[in-house]
Amino acid sequence: MTRRWFGTDGIRGEAGVGPLALPFLLRLGRALGEQVLEEARAAGAQPGAVLIARDTRESGPAITTALADGLRTAGVDTLDLGVLPTAGLPMAMRESNAPRGVVVSASHNPWADNGVKLFGPGGHKLTDEQEHGLEARIASLGGESEGDVPAEFEAPAPSEPPPERDGATDYIRAMLDRFNGVELGGLRLAVDCAHGAAASTAPFVLKELGADVIALFCEPNGRNINRDCGSTHMQRLSDRVADGGFDLGMAFDGDADRVLLVDGTGRLCTGDHMMGFLASWFFAEGKLPRDTLVTTVMSNLGLERMLSAQGVHMLRTSVGDRYVKQAMREGGYALGGEDSGHLLFGEEHDYTGDGLYTALRVLQGLTSTSRDLASVIDAVPRVPQRLLNVPVAARPPVAELAELNARVTALEAEHGDALRIVLRYSGTENLARVMVEGLDGEVVDSSTDELAEIWAREILQHGSPTS
Repeated sequence: MTRRWFGTDGIRGEAGVGPLALPFLLRLGRALGEQVLEEARAAGAQPGAVLIARDTRESGPAITTALADGLRTAGVDTLDLGVLPTAGLPMAMRESNAPRGVVVSASHNPWADNGVKLFGPGGHKLTDEQEHGLEARIASLGGESEGDVPAEFEAPAPSEPPPERDGATDYIRAMLDRFNGVELGGLRLAVDCAHGAAASTAPFVLKELGADVIALFCEPNGRNINRDCGSTHMQRLSDRVADGGFDLGMAFDGDADRVLLVDGTGRLCTGDHMMGFLASWFFAEGKLPRDTLVTTVMSNLGLERMLSAQGVHMLRTSVGDRYVKQAMREGGYALGGEDSGHLLFGEEHDYTGDGLYTALRVLQGLTSTSRDLASVIDAVPRVPQRLLNVPVAARPPVAELAELNARVTALEAEHGDALRIVLRYSGTENLARVMVEGLDGEVVDSSTDELAEIWAREILQHGSPTS
């Protein structure tokens, strides 16, 4: 079943438009509240408060208030945790046994965008089936347009800011408790907070653990989140580390659920590099269940070959941390993630996806194994890989594009295991993504260009509406 409003990580788009405009947010809040009430009645219990957190975007407070208004019309209380890394919300949910949680964030997107990430009991992201059910309930509250408002919202009560709690303080305390005993003394770190949710948490935690920290891009003003900084713009951090005598640098994205590193010379350490190191370390310590690392189809073939040589299996999922997490929970695995730097840990059975937690585990591992980050990068070979984003005005199912599929089949028959092709639509933007990797860089480049051209041309001929 095609999801109408939800992508791979909740709802995301331009703030104030479509599903991120007031009418839809009110409907979303109301629908979410009705779900909470139904579940509470079925359990014979009183509904708990829904927790809401956000990143530093200018539109965050207004979206938070609109969602709280919608929840209130359903008779459900809310608690605003303020600016908080995404991972802090599931932590708070588990502590308070909250029935639902919401993070208002567009992650690594520009400041004008925003989004809504939803979490169910236990702090786990909603399943596809739960999102389908929520979409049906939202549609029942209004017409076919995001701008349709049900009668009870025609003149809503004046917006009231929901009750607040300083979630960042609780998050900092939890991180220091988890890494009690980890000593980072002697390490000089450059920390890029992307003017986002990590600004008020990550530098403080790292300093408390003994590191000498230079905090970069830690002055959010609502409109500078991710602007030429953070994990999607690594060059400024790389230059600063290379010129400044740092041991390493780390960069978070806007909501701090992912992190990328650079070594002392400014070389990039991606999620694949970190997963290769951590999987090898866990494996050697006997802490990698079923000798398996969970990744997505986007992780590099070089990582898979490196781990296979050590006896570690790599299980691939669809793109999106929700699918990695689902596979980890079902299989009882301890480690998974994406090359983007979004890693998940099954420790304590909470499957934490947290940029700071990831960085601290890597630092802990480097200390334990007496290695430096340069050796981590060197240990994971990367075969040539290219990702090309193709803007599209329509998203017909890939399986229906006959010419595109025929060419993929021909390329795979010609090159066999030496070439890997992944075709998908972005879950958050109107983009078709062509990913090709293989042992021959020239073949990778030519195949990527050819498939992108075929895809764009065939979409124009297909004429299917964007969905």
